[in-house]
Parts: sequence; structure tokens; C-alpha cells
Amino acid sequence: MTLRRLRSWAGMVLSTVGFGILYFSVPMTRKDLSGGTPAVRALVLLAALGLIALVLVVQARRSLGEDRLMIERFAPLLGVVNLVVLFFSLIYYGNAGSFSGLETKMDSLYFTVSTLCTVGYGDITPISQGARAVVTVQMVFDLVIVTSAISFIVSAWKPRGG
Repeated sequence: MTLRRLRSWAGMVLSTVGFGILYFSVPMTRKDLSGGTPAVRALVLLAALGLIALVLVVQARRSLGEDRLMIERFAPLLGVVNLVVLFFSLIYYGNAGSFSGLETKMDSLYFTVSTLCTVGYGDITPISQGARAVVTVQMVFDLVIVTSAISFIVSAWKPRGG
């Protein structure tokens, strides 16, 4: 394995572990995450999603360099997916009272990943209209933004013929 590949793999693993440590070690309570009026929270959600989409576009473009290895193209996208998972997990944890079966940070992480992967076991469900709206936003965001960026990068790997 070349040093570049090893560095890319290590970066992916370390970023995922780092996001996990950050998520579980930063002391936050539901009260810390659920302040503000619904309108302000909706605006913050949309602004944050816009910022995440911008980061995703920048990372996707950066991944397309001609001299990039396949793993170097994939690594920035994993970082963005980690950011999306962290972001939605914190939102769900802050609004745990709007969900059936969601009580801990692990529950919100599990729910976020199962939504991202479109598994949806049904053990945790949004019960308020606001929670359903946020989950719907995550589903659309995941499908449109994340899959578009992944498709964009995968298409760049295809051999270009004449």
C-alpha cells in the first residue's frame, strides 16, 4: 500500500472516530439544543444545511483532481457524510421529546444513520409534525445532495472514451 493510500485510509478512519468522540464527549443537554422559537430553529436548520451543501460541493470538486487516487476522491465525501450525521443526530437529540423511542445520544445517532441508509426499522419514530418535517428534510437532503455528489464523483471515475 502506498503512503498516499495509507494516509487517505487513516484520514477517513480518524475523521470518523473523531466525529464520534466529539459527538459523545461534548457535554450537551437536550435543553442546550432545543432553545429558540420554531421559526428561528427552522432558519438555523436551513442555513446549516446550505452550509453543509456548500462544503459538500467544494469537497466534491476537490476530489476530482486528475492526480487523485480513488480513495483520495472518496475520503472528503465520508467527512461530509460524518458532518451530516453529526448535525442531524444533534437535532434529533435536542428534540427527543418529539420522537417515540429516542432518549439518548446513541438513539439519535442510530436513528440518523438508519434514515440516511433508508433502513427505517420503525423502532424510533417522529411523533410531532415538527419532527416529521425535520426528518423529511433529512431524507430529501440525503437523497438529493449526498447522492448527487457521490454520482458526480463516481462518473468521474468512469473511463472516458472517444
